Amino acid sequence: MTDEGQGSVAATSGLARRLCALALLAASGGLLASACASNESSLFIRMRMAPTEDCSSITCGPGEEFWTADEVDAAYDFSHSATLLVGNQIVQRGDSDVLRTETSRVQLYEAEVRVADLAGTPMTEGYVVPIAGLVDPGSGGDAGYNCTEVLLIDGATMDNLRFQAAALERDIEVVATVVVRGRTLGGQEVETAEWSYPVRVCFGCSPCVDTAPPSCCQSSASEECQELDEIERTCSGRVGPKDCRDLGETCGEHLDGFGL
Repeated sequence: MTDEGQGSVAATSGLARRLCALALLAASGGLLASACASNESSLFIRMRMAPTEDCSSITCGPGEEFWTADEVDAAYDFSHSATLLVGNQIVQRGDSDVLRTETSRVQLYEAEVRVADLAGTPMTEGYVVPIAGLVDPGSGGDAGYNCTEVLLIDGATMDNLRFQAAALERDIEVVATVVVRGRTLGGQEVETAEWSYPVRVCFGCSPCVDTAPPSCCQSSASEECQELDEIERTCSGRVGPKDCRDLGETCGEHLDGFGL
């Protein structure tokens, strides 16, 4: 963006704030105040939710378990998603006494994601992904909450990180910065402030287990292969053991297949 374009954006933003302030002074009641409220304070990302120990489910809520960083092995993960807790601080507008419907619920529809290294250098271009979720309004000073699944590292970015981690023979530390956007049932557009989350990306750092005999990696159809014990799975976002049967080939064949 040129300097002229940046000045135009700043001028437009400043004019919008002044018009909004004049409207608030001239209008009575809280409805207009809600329309002019800062989008970044109305909707916010609170944290990355942690799955249960068996990786089967995630419970959403500000008092539930959460993670402060993820780790991904690019040799086995071709993209990476996380469940984020989103809060809604827009005040309730519904009133059953006057048959007024609730318009402050927020329907989430997209997330914009940028991935950069610790120095702030972009790893790839940012991208926008569709998301889903309906977040209820706050009540009694507390925000309403719901979860949404966001693609923190897309396939193109993971390809780039895989190549770097393999070439450098070390982990790559990146930060995924997310903005979540939604629309109230009353038609107001809202979005969160930028929320950043660290992810460590490695290549081939997970212990990968071949079956005995190794031919069972390709096919488990024989009785001998069917009786083999399963490898305990690791939740997405954590590095852990990999089972060659999930790959359809031996661990060595899988890693060699990247040609890195």
